[in-house]
Amino acid sequence: MLTCVILFASCYSSSYRRETLASVALVEGLSDKLADYCRADFIVQRHPLSSEEMGEFYYGLLKARAFQNMTAKSHASQASGVAFSKLIDAYEKFVGDADQYRINPSHTHEALDALMREHDEVKHRAAEVREALASAS
Repeated sequence: MLTCVILFASCYSSSYRRETLASVALVEGLSDKLADYCRADFIVQRHPLSSEEMGEFYYGLLKARAFQNMTAKSHASQASGVAFSKLIDAYEKFVGDADQYRINPSHTHEALDALMREHDEVKHRAAEVREALASAS
């Protein structure tokens, strides 16, 4: 019986690690794509990016928040859970601010620089999640 419990716990732990890494990769990839759109002033193939097209980034945020909520009870206090929460918060700020930048017609170099710093923060937070998972193994 004890062996079954240990085996189940190790499978769940392995699944958590894989799913967390997949969620980090999703968020980081979307953040990179959004940063590219920011640099291109949200012009894609000679047309402005629409609100509907921004949905991809909000959907990624919803998926990441759902995973965060699903694992909150068992992993929220672990270093990886704390780091993942910070990653999702940083990504949410980046998406919201980038969307405001997209809507605002006066794109300034300063505003773009601020967005790139937010993107860098997402990248930094993603690395922290991976490090926390690696040190827990």
